[in-house]
Amino acid sequence: MIKNERLDKIIEILERKKHCTINFLASQLYVTPITIRRDIAILSEQGRVSKCYGGVSIVTHSNREVPLAVREAYNSDTKAAIAANAARLITKGSTIFLDASSTAAHIVDFLTPEQGVTVITNSIKTLMRLAERQITAYGTGGRLLHNSLAFAGAKAETTVSTMHADFMFFSSQGITLDGNITDFSEAETQLRQVMMSRADKCYFLCDSSKVGKTFLFQVCNISDLSGVFCDKKLEFNV
Repeated sequence: MIKNERLDKIIEILERKKHCTINFLASQLYVTPITIRRDIAILSEQGRVSKCYGGVSIVTHSNREVPLAVREAYNSDTKAAIAANAARLITKGSTIFLDASSTAAHIVDFLTPEQGVTVITNSIKTLMRLAERQITAYGTGGRLLHNSLAFAGAKAETTVSTMHADFMFFSSQGITLDGNITDFSEAETQLRQVMMSRADKCYFLCDSSKVGKTFLFQVCNISDLSGVFCDKKLEFNV
């Protein structure tokens, strides 16, 4: 088992058990306690686990802002695969809204200057990636949200309301079995809703770890969207 797979497996075990000893994790993954301690050090730096007396616990972020560095590190390969599938929809010369989610950011990896695509985003890091790939881009401006390195607020919403996009790609922190998409950030939720109103087609990008989770602010329902991209087949009670 390679390191990244082992890190994801540790998170899976901790999500079930909430708290485990180092020796227990080592026995479950067939590695030495020293290896597990190294893995836990990495996960702790990413903010995904908390070391405590007797072992390690999962860090929960329910209904509060999750730092961008944590979101970027979690399920990165899965998010990239989801974005690759979604990017196949993009046609030459399209204009695209991308929100500040770590999943939507991966869309940039599958764009080329030859496509003549224009991207509008509220994410500082996504703008930097677009510049590196020489993709035409516009930032929304607005109030900077420090933990997510994203713009939001009234000025961002005003900017977006004057624009039109062929596609919108976004993610969020949770989706219920009734198909309600929710998030912890009121400001980013409101901006996503404005983007949705100004796009012809809207797609939700969702890794399966978000299914069944509910947060404070509702973005929309899947019935409002053109489609959902996920790493597993989803069935909703709608």
